[in-house]
Amino acid sequence: MAEDRETRRFPRFRIGVTGAITIPQDAEVLDLSLGGASVEHQGRLDIGAPCYLDVPIHEAVVTISCRVVYSRVSRREPEGALYYQTGVEFLDLTPAAEQALGALIRSFGAPKE
Repeated sequence: MAEDRETRRFPRFRIGVTGAITIPQDAEVLDLSLGGASVEHQGRLDIGAPCYLDVPIHEAVVTISCRVVYSRVSRREPEGALYYQTGVEFLDLTPAAEQALGALIRSFGAPKE
């Protein structure tokens, strides 16, 4: 894991907010950067697949176009439901979305770059 952090283009910050991914289905945003996010959700997503991530920011929801870079089983519920941890890379992030994401990240205590 430490190696992954050293090779990232953007620093990641743990935030733990509930968003939605693709369908939309509920997803917990585990960590977030200006380049991508890690989310946990039910239902497998294919590597390389396009998707959308809805991130609640203040009173609004920002929808970001993404590409799946990894998806793996993270846990199994006692009833048998599988949850996946998926990493997504943001595509075509607008300046307004980038500004909103930066403000959200800073609100969780991350330093301003």
